Amino acid sequence: MKILVAVIAYNEEKNIANTLDDLARNNCGYDIVVIDNGSSDNTHGICEKLGVPYLRHCINTGSPYGTVRSYFDYAGKYNYDIICQFDGDGQHIASELPKIIDPVKNNVADFVIGSRFLQKKGFKSSFLRRIGINLFSFINSSITGRKISDTTSGFKAYGKNVIDYFYKTYKNEIYDINQILLLSFFNGARIMEVPIVMKAREHGASEFNFFRSAAFPVKGLINIMGCLLQGKAR
Repeated sequence: MKILVAVIAYNEEKNIANTLDDLARNNCGYDIVVIDNGSSDNTHGICEKLGVPYLRHCINTGSPYGTVRSYFDYAGKYNYDIICQFDGDGQHIASELPKIIDPVKNNVADFVIGSRFLQKKGFKSSFLRRIGINLFSFINSSITGRKISDTTSGFKAYGKNVIDYFYKTYKNEIYDINQILLLSFFNGARIMEVPIVMKAREHGASEFNFFRSAAFPVKGLINIMGCLLQGKAR
């Protein structure tokens, strides 16, 4: 099976080399591509120096979810069977990848979320962000009928039918994880959570600044309502 690890990055020049080194030592032969979301630093230069393929957005898309459209298109174009989202800030651990890949590889699930809260180990985000995580996890659990504890986790794996759906069928913009999750569910994806461990970032700041974080709940609710309307119209 062709497996791609898409590393999403924005101004991660202080983290990207260590992230790519971790993947090189632990990725078991998976292909890697870095999606640089319009960084103003030398993130792409480090990728080039290390010989790692990268796609560079000419401008920042306003949130990490602009990178999702890019990696679905990349995976679809090059006919990958599985794609994993892996953050370039050093929070994700390459040795944890099999936990999210194996359920897809073994045809148990189509959409796997690595949850920080199932075993309650490692870094779990700030208190305020956990309020938002719990809110959207509850809403998405209610809609899908599946227990979801970490909706906003960036550590995910998607199977072929999810890749093909977003590459061939759904051509609109992608704004947040609720949209990806619910549209995949309405398209028949089997959704599953597995326990994983994350680390705190060592350098830099999240792409979600204060204003983007404040707008996130509003945008999330709007996206959920839109997905419900699309789901009912199917």
